[in-house]
Amino acid sequence: MLLTLLLGGRASAKPAIMIKHCAGTASPIIEPIFADDLKTVTIPIKRAGNLIVLEAQVDSVAGNFVLDTGAPYLVLNATYFSDMPHVGDQEATGVNGASAGTFRTQVNNFLLGLDLKYKRLPADVCDLSAIENTKKIKVLGIIGTQLFCKMAITIDLFHNVLYLHKLDNKGEIPTEQRAFQAPDMRTSFKYMNDVMFIKGSIADKTTWFVFDTGAESNLLSKDCPKAVMNVMQPINKSAIVGVGGTGKALVYANFDQMVIGNYLFRNNRILISDLSHLDRAYGFSVDAVLGYDFFTRGIFTINFVKKELEMYIYNH
Repeated sequence: MLLTLLLGGRASAKPAIMIKHCAGTASPIIEPIFADDLKTVTIPIKRAGNLIVLEAQVDSVAGNFVLDTGAPYLVLNATYFSDMPHVGDQEATGVNGASAGTFRTQVNNFLLGLDLKYKRLPADVCDLSAIENTKKIKVLGIIGTQLFCKMAITIDLFHNVLYLHKLDNKGEIPTEQRAFQAPDMRTSFKYMNDVMFIKGSIADKTTWFVFDTGAESNLLSKDCPKAVMNVMQPINKSAIVGVGGTGKALVYANFDQMVIGNYLFRNNRILISDLSHLDRAYGFSVDAVLGYDFFTRGIFTINFVKKELEMYIYNH
């Protein structure tokens, strides 16, 4: 499996560290335990720039974790967890070089908020100091999608709250537990290599988007079709520094005509850059990434069992 970590500045094109697990390694069975048979757990969201940060606890150590739907599972910061037991060493390769000291471990107890627990949770341990140095906060780790594979989550950035929903036997959120009853947009997604891929369009051209809460901006591949590039209206240019200190040029642009599900999104902003490192990390060609610019447009619910995304859109 491959793990993608956000390591960059405000205008991040999401440089990646790719952690390769041994061939034949089975995906772990992850069972969330809801306290007192709760149907929904509510967790406050903190912000670090455009990142979504949650409070969680690894055994007896509590602190900040980045919510990243572009990452598969739990990742721990080697700065604080280098003494964890080694289950196996991993090969970690960054965009600009190798990352030494990455290994696999197991967390006996992982507590998300106050009311959701996991036992014997597998995790990778690697260096996340680039996130801490950029955001100027202590980061214990990253929470990826496998932790939610048997539930649905609702993220409301306007009220800074995350809802974790236990599903009924049909894979649905009980009606009384839903954050909204009439979504403005609904679409299915493909869940490949533990990453969400959503089919949409830009300028009437089919576009496959990665849905990534760890991306601080929407991203578009510089290799997109000419018809897509022609509708981009550049705002400015900037640069980011990658894992090894190498700069990458970016163009920030406005455009209309983005369709996802049944909804036309206008007045969109996106960063145009080389996304080939994401192709390698995810194992699939990435046309574009839906990041923070998209998430702030409404409340969204991800049902990982039914592979569905819903949004209630602000000011529509």
